[in-house]
Order: sequence, then structure tokens, then C-alpha cells
Amino acid sequence: MSDQKRLLLAAVLMAAVLFISWQFMGKSGTSESSQEAPQAYEYVQQEQLPVLDDSATVGKQSNEIASDKTHNIDIEQILPEERVIKVIVYDGDDVIVEADISTDGGTVIGWKLPQYEDMPGAGTGENINFAGNSWILNNSYFETVSEDTILVNEIPQMLVLIDPSGSGEIKYTFTPGQYGFLYETEGFSDITVLNAGILPVSEMNSNLSRYFKAQWNAEKIKSRGSNSITEDAQVGNVEWIAARSQYFAVILMPQSYERAYGYLYASEEDESPSIGLQDNSIYVYAGPLDYGRLRSLGRDTSRLVDFGWPIIRDIGRLLFWFCTSVLSFVSNWGIKIILLAIVLKLVLMPLTTKSFKSMAMLKQVQPKMKELQAKYKNDPKALQSAMQKMYREEGVNPLGGCLPLIMQMPVFFALYRVLANSVQLRGAPFILWIQDLSKPEILIPFQSPILGLHGVGILALLMGIAMFLQQKMTMTDQNQKGMMYMMPIFMTFLFMRFPAGLTMYWFSNSLLTIWQQQLIKKKLEAGQN
Repeated sequence: MSDQKRLLLAAVLMAAVLFISWQFMGKSGTSESSQEAPQAYEYVQQEQLPVLDDSATVGKQSNEIASDKTHNIDIEQILPEERVIKVIVYDGDDVIVEADISTDGGTVIGWKLPQYEDMPGAGTGENINFAGNSWILNNSYFETVSEDTILVNEIPQMLVLIDPSGSGEIKYTFTPGQYGFLYETEGFSDITVLNAGILPVSEMNSNLSRYFKAQWNAEKIKSRGSNSITEDAQVGNVEWIAARSQYFAVILMPQSYERAYGYLYASEEDESPSIGLQDNSIYVYAGPLDYGRLRSLGRDTSRLVDFGWPIIRDIGRLLFWFCTSVLSFVSNWGIKIILLAIVLKLVLMPLTTKSFKSMAMLKQVQPKMKELQAKYKNDPKALQSAMQKMYREEGVNPLGGCLPLIMQMPVFFALYRVLANSVQLRGAPFILWIQDLSKPEILIPFQSPILGLHGVGILALLMGIAMFLQQKMTMTDQNQKGMMYMMPIFMTFLFMRFPAGLTMYWFSNSLLTIWQQQLIKKKLEAGQN
């Protein structure tokens, strides 16, 4: 097999893996579907799963007289008037959360994130709001002495809700700069249940059949798609359990113990799942799947950001760190990606230079190769031996041309995961019509999808042209001309469906590679003269 054939085979394999990875994006190799519970810790007592209906609530009924038909009493005269407490959380001078907490049920009924646009590209002008339902199922009514608005900008603030019957209370503790709160209950069931439908659909053209899922950490990270949760299940002792979408999540983390029993509950299709946790003291994170914030939260919650399989994940973390730390002085993510392509090209330059020289020398020995092929056309073993001898004498490495592509593949897959799953890229613009680097770039949209494409992007076309020129410059076997045209066409179609940031990286890398090849070619020609 010639060097060019090996190179093309590697490219085909890369394209196939990319296509399969795109088809199953979001289904992490480390995530598993499981209902088995690990060995229970002795300090956590297992309970029956609470039934999610109006007849059996997690909180105790504090107003049983309201349902007693033997007492002819006006319910409205007994129940306290509902109050909605507004909680505004600051991170420095910026508001990061605007929460609404109702005394009817003592639950969150609204959770707006002013820094994140709802449906980027749709032009709604709205922000993300986790307000699908009351968050916690609780039929009690509460009273509070709190003011109507609580500002959390310098020190932690507490909201205390008291059941008038004296049977229990709920405490919320908010901390500046945090997308979460400490949720403590007293006098109620120790299983806290987060209702279904809390998370909104926040991306256009989303596949709702796999948009939401539950994820938890019980010795290892596991997950189940929301639509596959058809019955209530206990998932064992967990460090945390979460309901999540692609970029946002609500995470329940036990505070009384290191671990506690986690639960899944059957819910309606195409909505975020209902989850539960057995503890009376829970830290609730409700915000973006920001790798940095989740890493500081601990307990491997950063694994909610899907950077892929183990080796790919490590490379992805390194690329993410480089873009967010080393390149922190650059605000435009498109420029960050171009700079990343330049840095990676410089790092791999010694290897690629040696490879291109090997391929150039392979071109030069083509006449000798044809002579040997004609001489030993009926003796494959003798031909192989003669070819190896010629390679040694000429100092040619027939596998050298594949090395740059092989070295690029793990980086490419890792960058694919980073760009597709980092909330920093969500709605991040570059220039002109490229206003969301996390989505496919579309210059000419289609009214209805064609072959799975929602439109034509100029970046993918330019990348295909650059790939064609690159292959033409390195072509050593004229019998492979068909592949020189087929691969760029196939890759162009594939990249039409990939995030614009990934296409920009590959296009930038292709231009740098062509430039490098030209430099090496001139040096070789000068050396020969």
C-alpha cells in the first residue's frame, strides 16, 4: 500500500469516526444507563420512593382543615396570602441570578439567568428562565418576615419560610457569585424531589428526543435520557444527581453526608426529568454547565461537561484551559480558535516538516518505484523486498505522510467536544453573519432541511477547497485522483453540520499547512539546485 493510500485511508477513518461521533453527540462514552444501586452506606437509611401526585406530597400538609368537608370554613380565610420573594444574586457588579420564591409551597417558581440569552439567534430578547414548574413538590403554605426583595451582593443572605402550624420550616441560603443555594428543611420528609420540566429548551433546531437527561455520580458517572425514564427508580448512593440539557443543569448535592440516595421519576416525554435526593440539607446548583464553575464545585461535577473519552477528555481539558486562561486577553472566540490553530501548528511543525520532506522525496523516487513494479509485477514478495531496499537507500519513510494526520486526530476530536459542549461558545459571535460558533455556520439557509442540512456555509466550502489544494500538493499516486476530489466533497458535506468554530479551526489549519508545504518545497528545490 502506497503512502498516499495510507494517508487517504486515515482520512476516511477520521471522517467515519467524526460522522459517528456527530450522530451520537451527547452520549458520552463514560455515561451509562443503569438502575442498579451500589452498596448502601450505613449512615443513610433507604426509603420508599415518594409517589409524585397530589395525594402524597414530600412536605407535610399544614392545613388539613382546608380539606375537611365537615368544617364549613372558607379556605381563603385560613390560608396565608401568597407572597413572592425576589432574590437577586450578584457576581461583582453583574447580576447572575434573579430568583422568585413563593410562600405557597416554599418553592422556587422562577430562576432567570440574565447573562444567558434564550434561544440564541432567534432574536427573542429574553433570558434563560428555569420556570417550567414549582421546583419542589410541597403542599404546605409558609410565612416569612423577609422583605419582598433580597439583594445578595456582599455577604450570604438567608430566607426563612415557616409553616404557620409549627410543623416545619425551610431555609434558603444564597451566596454572592454563586448559581446556587443551600436548601435546608426541618419537619418534612428527608427526600427532596425536583419536579419535571424545570429546564427550558434553550437551543433552536434541537432534537428533543435526546435533549434532556438525568445524570449522577455513583462511583462513576452515569446517565439516562429523559424519554427513557419510564418508571421510578433508585440509583444508589450518589455524590450528586442532576437534571440537565446541553448547556444548563440543576444539580442536587447532599450536605449532611458525602453521599445520599438518589432517585429518578417517570415524567412526560420531551421535558427535563424529575430527580430526588435523600437529605434535609442540599446544595442546589442551577446554572450553566461552565467547566470552571463546576470544577470549583467539586465531586466531579465538571464531568457534566462532556469532553469525550478519557484520552480525548484530557486533551480537551488542556485545550479549554489554553483558550480560557492563556488566551484570556482575547474576548472573541473566533480569534481564540485561529490563535489555537497557529500554536498547535507551531508545536507540531518539526514532525510535519519531516513528514512533508518524506512525502516530497517519495515523489522524487516515483520513477524508480514504477521501474521496480514493472520488473517484479509477477513476484509480490520480490517487489516488496526491492521497495524496502530502495526506501533505505533513498532515506524515504513511506509512513511519514500519515503522521501529521494521526497526530491531529486526537486534537481534532478533543476540540470538537470542547466547541460543541462549552457554554462559553454558546451564542459566541465571530464576524459578519457568523454569530454562533457552537452551531453550524449558514450563509444561505434552506426553508426545509436537505440531506440533514439547514443551509450552506461559506466556511465549509472554503475548507473543502483548501483540503483539495492540500491533497493536490501531496499527491504521489496519480491513480488516486478520484479520491483527491471525493474526500474534499465528503468532508465539506460533513463540516456543514459541525460547529462553525470547528470548521474555522480546520480551515485555518489547512491554510497553515499549505503555507508550510510551500516553504518546504522551496527549500528542497533550492537544495537540489
